[in-house]
Amino acid sequence: MAINFSPKVGEIQECNFGNYPVIQNGQFSTTYYDGRIPPEMIKNRLVVVLNGKINGNACIVVPLSTTRDHDKLNRGMHVEIASNVINVLQFFDQQIRWAKADLVQQVSRNRLNRARTYRGYLNQCLPHELVADIQRAVIKSINA
Repeated sequence: MAINFSPKVGEIQECNFGNYPVIQNGQFSTTYYDGRIPPEMIKNRLVVVLNGKINGNACIVVPLSTTRDHDKLNRGMHVEIASNVINVLQFFDQQIRWAKADLVQQVSRNRLNRARTYRGYLNQCLPHELVADIQRAVIKSINA
């Protein structure tokens, strides 16, 4: 169920980015502009909120991934998050993740859900130092 509140800076949420449209031969469409196009972010995944108060229904988020990109990590565009930083979740393994600051984007709060734990829902913000690292990586990613 979509959230009905403005999440805090650094808060972990689950975001449904959707999927790529598939054309008849099973390939992904790269010309359907009313949906996601490769290499845009897809799937249901964890995100870090950088601004939860854009307007009444939007947030700026950075997606988290379990796939490491050495080049972007070395260029300061991805930030490593140790496996023990994010609490145990029901549908996401506790493992090393990378905040992909080069994929920062605004999303509707209708795409955001609270991640489920085994006893309810996650209510966790990342440590301030880690959020600051992610914010610096976003600045580096947009050449500011």
